[in-house]
Amino acid sequence: MPVFSQQFEEVKDIEEKGILYNRIQTFGVLVHSGGLGITYRPGKMTSGYSSLQGDFQLLNMKHPKEVKSVNPFSDNNSGYIYGKLNSVFIARSGIGIRKTLNPKESKGSVEISWSAYGGASFGIAKPIYLSVYYFDDQNGVTERIERYNPDNHYPDNIAGRASGLKGWDESRIYPGLYASAALDFEFGKEKERLRIVEVGSCIDIYPNAIPIMAFNEPSHYFFTFFLRILVGKKWNK
Repeated sequence: MPVFSQQFEEVKDIEEKGILYNRIQTFGVLVHSGGLGITYRPGKMTSGYSSLQGDFQLLNMKHPKEVKSVNPFSDNNSGYIYGKLNSVFIARSGIGIRKTLNPKESKGSVEISWSAYGGASFGIAKPIYLSVYYFDDQNGVTERIERYNPDNHYPDNIAGRASGLKGWDESRIYPGLYASAALDFEFGKEKERLRIVEVGSCIDIYPNAIPIMAFNEPSHYFFTFFLRILVGKKWNK
């Protein structure tokens, strides 16, 4: 009986460690040095320790000199960024690899992996619209919704920000490329359920520079650091 018990434990341990999944899928949110975003990654396991994954992301990109202002004499409580020409969003679509450096030795341990992704990056620049004061002897004070123009709009005649929906039909798309690299830390007791914390950096490059702030040079690239939290699963298909 003692021999049979030992054999059972060995077989059970081999079965748990020997399950090979061929599909992987994760969803996540990220905080980066220029804003926030979301991520979706479907993929295929190429071996027990590596995978090939698609990478789809949507995020916003702020300029480091953005400062929120509020006109104290206006009833418009929505603050605005003085000098901001465009709100910039980035859509990434690419492919990458993830490879395990230190696999889980037990259910409660942490698996460490590295990953690298790259592909197309599309910068989306949506013009900023503001509510602007106008003064004349006949009508007194009136407000108009206008696209921000640094030559005509100043802190003393800006009432506040217009609706965020205004200007989407005038958005411009800037095609480019991106590349990222990261370290992944996978937690969780269930091998098929994924809980991953990812830290890394990414660069987006555009042939045509994207203007964000009126009094600064347009940007040909954005280099960011990020923290991403992913959840997902592995399964066989």
